[in-house]
Amino acid sequence: MEKVPVIIDCDPGHDDMVALVLALGSQRLDVKAITNVAGNKVMEKVVKNTLNILNYCGAECIVAPGASRPIVRAYTRTDSEGCHGVSGLDGFDFPRDNPLKPSDRKAVEVMAEILRSSKEKVVLIGTGPLTNLGLLIRTFPELCEEKVRGISLMGGTCHFILTRPFMEFNTYLDAEATKIVFESGLPITMYGYDVTYRTLFGQDFLDSLKALGNRTGLMMSSLLQEFWNMHNRVWIDLGGCPVHDACAVAGIIDPSVVTKSERMYVEIPTEPGPLSGATICDYAHRSGKPENVEVVFEMDNEKFFRMILDSAGALA
Repeated sequence: MEKVPVIIDCDPGHDDMVALVLALGSQRLDVKAITNVAGNKVMEKVVKNTLNILNYCGAECIVAPGASRPIVRAYTRTDSEGCHGVSGLDGFDFPRDNPLKPSDRKAVEVMAEILRSSKEKVVLIGTGPLTNLGLLIRTFPELCEEKVRGISLMGGTCHFILTRPFMEFNTYLDAEATKIVFESGLPITMYGYDVTYRTLFGQDFLDSLKALGNRTGLMMSSLLQEFWNMHNRVWIDLGGCPVHDACAVAGIIDPSVVTKSERMYVEIPTEPGPLSGATICDYAHRSGKPENVEVVFEMDNEKFFRMILDSAGALA
């Protein structure tokens, strides 16, 4: 079976952690690099979290730090707890000594080099703010057109409102970068709140992770229990908890996991106002503008969580 070459751009994050485990343990993906962007936490913390995940799971991959702030807007994140805790990955004590180190090259450099050298087209998976991907597209448009198979991203929302209408953290934090990505002409699949808040784990999933009996399963069960507690305290209690970012990885591993999606035009306003940074989805197809995004609405939950367990079981 030929593996799909991917680059994962992320800001771990508990749900990014699940996305990384899912990708690294899968027999269907070839993870060429993991690039980091400031989002959930500042760059120093998200790089540290990425390296800790890799080290504990027994995986190796290039880790390249990227943009430490949005392209235009101020970076407004603080060290407050939020739903990921102060570290951005609260709920597990990783070993203090980690032999893994980040690349001395920046994310965009690493991504461009991988694209140039790849014989196959590469899928870009974005599970954080889209700053690095926006910079890559603006800096190397011809290269992206030639070598990027598509972009699978966790971000945006069509119908689901959590706080502000049409807002989701990853797409909102760097609206200008999101606009660049969505207007790039590249194939885009959007896994937003509409699907991630229908894809919830419960206690049975945490028990199954523990039952794997390996380091990765025990780490994940501990982290996700803490995330569940923090998420439902900060945001909303739906009787379960989402693992947002993993959805964007699952759809590349096995497209059949997506059971309902629709192509539509999605616009990203960036001018000042209440909709600045929103994902305005033309689900009624009234704008007459070309459809630029495949918006996912439903997934096969049983298959999705089985995929995660299979990947977790394949790691240390």
